[in-house]
Amino acid sequence: MPNTIDRETFNFLSNRKYLARTTIWARVPQIPAKGFSHLLLQLIQSERSVSVQLSTNPRKVQTMSSQSNRRRFLTQAAIASGFGAQLVKRGLAWEPPTASATKGPFYPIPEIAKQKYYDADLTRLDPQSPVAQGDQIIVRGTVVDMDDKPLDQVIVEVWQACAAGRYNHPQDKNDRPMDPNFQYWARILTGADGAFSFRTIQPGKYPGRTPHIHYRIVAPKRPELVTQMYFESQNDFNKKDGIYMELKPEQRKAVTVGFESKPIGPESKASATQPIEKLPTGHFRIVLGPTGDAKATQPM
Repeated sequence: MPNTIDRETFNFLSNRKYLARTTIWARVPQIPAKGFSHLLLQLIQSERSVSVQLSTNPRKVQTMSSQSNRRRFLTQAAIASGFGAQLVKRGLAWEPPTASATKGPFYPIPEIAKQKYYDADLTRLDPQSPVAQGDQIIVRGTVVDMDDKPLDQVIVEVWQACAAGRYNHPQDKNDRPMDPNFQYWARILTGADGAFSFRTIQPGKYPGRTPHIHYRIVAPKRPELVTQMYFESQNDFNKKDGIYMELKPEQRKAVTVGFESKPIGPESKASATQPIEKLPTGHFRIVLGPTGDAKATQPM
């Protein structure tokens, strides 16, 4: 197999008109052969969303037929190129990147830049200080790429409102009380398994918004991603939140987390006199897009 696939070949394989609409690789003069399978799989996956958009087209039958033929050809091309049917099936189950969002007006700069990476307990300012008000929860998560590969040494920044629904930021002018014992933000580094975890409180409802937690993801050699995590238990408020409802249904599902009571430590260490503490625990899976995706983060 050649080391690169020239643009003429690529245009033939992907259909020049289709490429013009998607502009997936419009700025790439040559495509590495090792990335060709990923490219084909992206095109195959894109065909699925295009078919939905074309469903109201009066020329539906003709367009869908053409699209089906193109999809079939791309699939056959991926198999013929030596990558195998299993790889194509993997592409058909492709998981899109986590939806981005703006940082909003309450990103805690410069304070968050001073935060220690290992201090992932937002419920108190230090081990000896009083505990913040509100219902405590555990958020666990994983940062992966589109190939489901865990990403190591990724900075995960989180910030949120306290239980009363107020941020620790000078621009937050609402009259709800601040919590002097709540940390409000944290910075965490993922390990080799891409995992992160922090302890916090269920955020209060900020005026005009549903309860949510902000995230800023900074990964080596990748554009940063800013997103928001929502709570399944707050579905009634979620449906009234403009930012949440702007997302596509599949995007909303990916950023909405359910919680259930789980032990926060090894159950083997439990005893009759000191049972293991349990807290509502949820898992937030964050999928980062391609390394060259300049639209990973929207402007503030």
